[in-house]
Amino acid sequence: MAARLGDIVARLGGELHGDADLLVEQVAPLDSAGPAHISFLSNPKYRSVLASSGAGVVIVPPADGENLARTHIRVRNPYLYFARVAQLLNPDLRPAAGIDPAASVHPGARVDASAHVAAGAVVGEGADIGANVLIGAGCVVGEGVRVGAGTRLHPRVVVYAHCVIGERCILHSGAVIGADGFGFAREADGSWVKIPQIGRVLIGNDVE
Repeated sequence: MAARLGDIVARLGGELHGDADLLVEQVAPLDSAGPAHISFLSNPKYRSVLASSGAGVVIVPPADGENLARTHIRVRNPYLYFARVAQLLNPDLRPAAGIDPAASVHPGARVDASAHVAAGAVVGEGADIGANVLIGAGCVVGEGVRVGAGTRLHPRVVVYAHCVIGERCILHSGAVIGADGFGFAREADGSWVKIPQIGRVLIGNDVE
């Protein structure tokens, strides 16, 4: 998703020096960036790399912008600004809301109308799936689980019964939330007795 440099600065702020009409296609590191890329300098030890970088525009601290004869944006936190530009150029494409016919959702579960439940996912009884939640293919959301608004479960995430996931979280493929801890007692004959794990996992907001 290419964007005009002047439009990026108008949206995100910063002090632009140079060509506002430059079309920025993607972010890239200083050492591999090309004319259509935006890069950043936040660590002084990379100033020598900046001098030879092919980046079309660089994000720099105000002090490094002095006497810099190339298109640049001056901000106090270049790395944070770079992160925001990266999000702008690489938007999160969301699937359409709804429950795929190949998903299995218990009649006793509540799934917000704006949520997406992909094929092969299982949502258990009493689960509460919030607004704009994305549940990927093959996920298992157990009985009584709560998933907060805006959270994304990538394919094949498993959330055990009664766990709580906050808002705007990201759970990557293969994550297992709520699995048993290591709880065993030993008999005199050396055999093991498993201790039931009766707790649950509570995850707050904005956790990846």
